[in-house]
Amino acid sequence: MARVRGDPITTALAHPTRRSAYIALSGSKEMSTVQLQEAVGVDRYNLYHHLKKLASLELVENHRDEGRARWWRVHQRVNLPELLNAEALFEAEPVPIQQSNIQVSPSTMASIAIDEEGRDLIVLDLEGSRDQVSAKQLITRLSEEFGLTLDVPWNFIPERLVLYAKKR
Repeated sequence: MARVRGDPITTALAHPTRRSAYIALSGSKEMSTVQLQEAVGVDRYNLYHHLKKLASLELVENHRDEGRARWWRVHQRVNLPELLNAEALFEAEPVPIQQSNIQVSPSTMASIAIDEEGRDLIVLDLEGSRDQVSAKQLITRLSEEFGLTLDVPWNFIPERLVLYAKKR
């Protein structure tokens, strides 16, 4: 079986345990291994395995040991959807695209428009994002939830997600 090659940080944060640990650490100044273990819900050996990977990429660091306790903190910030404020999408100054009524928020790379039927339309541009793998997982999980059969190839990486809302 061929290995999927990609950006090491994106690949590392695609794993649910590493992602959970990184998000938990991002939400606090520092955490002990025991606190992190409780937040993530895995055994300590498993957690150390994933922290070692995150540390090798310089995403987190073990910045002090006191007695038997190890303390961890985020060393390099990565923008993940779970860490971004959803309100920033609508607070950012919109920039018009060409001649259309679509507005783009420069900080989120999202296009917002109203289609012909009066529905809100949001286009999330994922190209170059570190979260393309998570978007693929979301699409797969949603298809399973609704009983749809999607034959998503192993090398499928979404560039955009289009969201429609109900009519106003």
